[in-house]
Amino acid sequence: MNRHYRQGFRRDFLNDLNDVEPQLQAYDEHLYLMYNGETGEHLIMDGLTELAVMKIPQPGWPNLNSAIVDHIRKIHTMNGFSAVAEIEAADNARERDVERRKDELAEDFAKNMYHADKYSITVN
Repeated sequence: MNRHYRQGFRRDFLNDLNDVEPQLQAYDEHLYLMYNGETGEHLIMDGLTELAVMKIPQPGWPNLNSAIVDHIRKIHTMNGFSAVAEIEAADNARERDVERRKDELAEDFAKNMYHADKYSITVN
């Protein structure tokens, strides 16, 4: 028994109105759903490793629907998806954006200081 049963997730009542589980199993026979009736959450589980692949709801996925099957296909490691590479690419983009903003701030500061010095009046 995995830890998800202790957290209230069950297999006997899935609340799968869109028949997502058969679609998942058509793609990968080891994928299955678990449902927590108290919280209204779904887990997409990998039966081979008994690990949760995805929890619904989450940002971008407010409810369980057939579009999730396409997303699972896209992020499946067998298809070459690498979460580490995605995170590194996002971190690099974020660092470039921070550097760009720093350069813009420094340029604006320099322009403001130049104009302030140009029109400053010295008082004795």
